[in-house]
Amino acid sequence: MKQKLSSHTVSGLFVFLLLGVFAVFSTVMVLLGVKAYRGAVERSEAHNASRIASAYIRSMLRADDEAGVFSLESCDGTVGETGAEETVTVNALTLRNDYGEEYITRIYVYDGFLREWFTRASEPFYPDRGEVVCPAEELTAEQNGSLLTVHLRTGDTTQDVLCSLRTKG
Repeated sequence: MKQKLSSHTVSGLFVFLLLGVFAVFSTVMVLLGVKAYRGAVERSEAHNASRIASAYIRSMLRADDEAGVFSLESCDGTVGETGAEETVTVNALTLRNDYGEEYITRIYVYDGFLREWFTRASEPFYPDRGEVVCPAEELTAEQNGSLLTVHLRTGDTTQDVLCSLRTKG
């Protein structure tokens, strides 16, 4: 009788141990899967941000490709709450259009995002209120003849957006 009791105890202990090992390995597999998924999502978001930024800049440049529309500027703007305002300077790709009165579109980076500010030329500039396009950390641009090069840094990646303008000036 004693032998039967210890046999059941050993087989019960074995089943319990097997269940514990299964639970530990299942947990490890879930954690590894979560880590792999997060890595894939981060890489995908970084890739999408660079694609969105380059497509956005190219489409804005192509849409307004007219003589005298583009300029590369350092723009002073006001940020913060009333009474605690401060002035900041941002590098911006500025597009000027006349729709009966002059309007300005500024494409710039502020507070970790590529932004767009569209307003009348007479209105003040508030960089923190621009429409967010995608994450970005720095935007610089240079124009050599009809070739406009926009350098955009997103995380560890620097992307050059080259656009050959059809018009000069």
